[in-house]
Amino acid sequence: MLSKVSDVHVLCGLLKDFLRKLKEPLVTFKLHRTFMEASELPDEDSSSAVVYQAIAELPKANRDTLAFLMLHLHKVMKSPRCQMDQNNLARVFGPTVVGHGMSEPSPTTIMRDTNTQPKVICRLLSLPEDYWRQVLAVHAETPLSSTSKTCGPQDSHGRLFEPLTSPELNSFYKSHTNRGSVRGRSSRQQGHTVSNIRVEPGRRFFTSPS
Repeated sequence: MLSKVSDVHVLCGLLKDFLRKLKEPLVTFKLHRTFMEASELPDEDSSSAVVYQAIAELPKANRDTLAFLMLHLHKVMKSPRCQMDQNNLARVFGPTVVGHGMSEPSPTTIMRDTNTQPKVICRLLSLPEDYWRQVLAVHAETPLSSTSKTCGPQDSHGRLFEPLTSPELNSFYKSHTNRGSVRGRSSRQQGHTVSNIRVEPGRRFFTSPS
């Protein structure tokens, strides 16, 4: 159906609206501060290292969707017709992809985050395309650990976009749903976040927000 839409501005608006209406940003409430602080590090190598670790800690649905989006934005940057460089895309997608670390930020938080959100997108877009491709391909190469739960059956309706999973939303919906989720635990070690998250096989993307 989307292939029948000829106006690229309509598609872009739809994508931004979808991201804006998610119950939490792609980088999640839990890891929001990590991404924000990493983007402010003056040393590029240190900044990238923290971002790589934070991406690895994202729930699989978030990580795959973020990788898919970054690969698409790389194509946009290369298109002479789009005339959108990294900085322009960062300003456009910063508020929706990065957002805030809480569902109802104060005016002060909004003003503070607005300056840093584009920096996070710039850092994500500075990562190699091959890295994002590997993120999408790793599910086929990573075996389950002996303690990992097996992935549930595919959606009976054959939907491409499955529900968002994150530690914060899992606790909220625990009393309302019996669906499995990807859970992660993180700890701080020498200023960096170390993840014990368990990865389930199979790519999972977001369902449309309601």
